[in-house]
Amino acid sequence: MHHLRKQRLPFQIIGQNVVNASWNGIGTTIAVNQSLAMPQTPNGTTILGWVNQSPQNNAGQLSVTSGSSAPYILDAPALAAQPSLLMNNWGANNLNVTNISVNNNTPIWVCLYGPGIPGQSPMTLKTDGTPLGLATGQSAMATASPQFMRLALSGTSPKLCIFAIIGGPPDPTGNNGYVIAVNAASNTGPGTGLPPPAGYYATTSSNIYPFQFNWGSSKIYVVNMSPATSSSAQVTLSPL
Repeated sequence: MHHLRKQRLPFQIIGQNVVNASWNGIGTTIAVNQSLAMPQTPNGTTILGWVNQSPQNNAGQLSVTSGSSAPYILDAPALAAQPSLLMNNWGANNLNVTNISVNNNTPIWVCLYGPGIPGQSPMTLKTDGTPLGLATGQSAMATASPQFMRLALSGTSPKLCIFAIIGGPPDPTGNNGYVIAVNAASNTGPGTGLPPPAGYYATTSSNIYPFQFNWGSSKIYVVNMSPATSSSAQVTLSPL
């Protein structure tokens, strides 16, 4: 999981230049000193993703505040190939994200996904193996059967594609999310012997990843949170 760092900052720039005061979490690029504000988050796991979009070797930073908490600082590495991630439950508080990068030429793409975010409308995912296409920012939900099931995550273009899954029992941190990258540079995560990048469950150089689970009769949420709009995807849920 991505580590948070609390830090005292010049507060006059945090949350002041709000470009969207009713942000619904859909991927948005903010310039230095610009902010996004979500009036209320769900009381459950959400996944924050961000990518430094500067074409130069400019390291960036985000400030994230929620409720009355002190700002958390998230690094946005220069020239990153895939999003950095933070999985967290913000406890139904508000959320404010500010680009506090030092170099003015450091735009950062930011997204937040999870079931229950106002303005996001998941489609219905069938459980009989019917494929469902997901463009960037689109999500789907299904009620899984009380048996082992297989969620196939496919990238339908050769570009990197990032999927987030939320469902099942919580882990020791209290979260129940999984982030998987297909068409990635390397194979990491369960069964590979290699640890995945911070915040990720797995990555694969293949264009498909089979995610198997048995969570009883419960809801499962999946979203295409790829930073590139051309990263089209397809998901299929079926019993085993």
